[in-house]
Amino acid sequence: MFNDILSILTPGRVLTPPLLAVLFFSLPSANVLAEEPSTFFCGAANPEEAQSIKNIIPALYSTVSGPAGSEKNWPLLSSLFARTGSVTPMFHDKDGAMTAETISVEAFIELNKKIFKDEGFYEKEVARETFVFGHMASILSHYASRNSPAAQPYAQGVNSFQLLHDGRRWCVISVTWDSNKGGHPITGELFD
Repeated sequence: MFNDILSILTPGRVLTPPLLAVLFFSLPSANVLAEEPSTFFCGAANPEEAQSIKNIIPALYSTVSGPAGSEKNWPLLSSLFARTGSVTPMFHDKDGAMTAETISVEAFIELNKKIFKDEGFYEKEVARETFVFGHMASILSHYASRNSPAAQPYAQGVNSFQLLHDGRRWCVISVTWDSNKGGHPITGELFD
């Protein structure tokens, strides 16, 4: 298109008002000429909770916690994950055999709605180990799960979060966990 426009501008040609109008309306709109905003790996949302590792992990626990059947802040949970984020829950049968399946954040939300429809669920961080290098972070987070905020934990385990900072904010790339329900007793502090 620009070659067509340039062919009109031959040396010695007078730019008359009709020719100027043709040139003006032939140019791409300004928003096309302007540099497109970059697409951030973590997605378009930029929640306050994703500005630091210190805030993102408690926000993750907060979004899944609440009384039976309560509507959780699922939009916030989704926004804390990368668009391609994944969740790998591990389950143990009565004999301790483990099964795992990697699922999308949306599938994780639907699973939580189903499991905790009739049961309260409160998960809180007990301790954390964090390793940060450049734009990535790996976090091991010791958690305790309860049916109500004042109840004794019915399970404890470790969440393994992988985070990425896309130059604007942190987001979760993946999370997986295992609990003491699988024959992995937790005694004392897991992290020094």
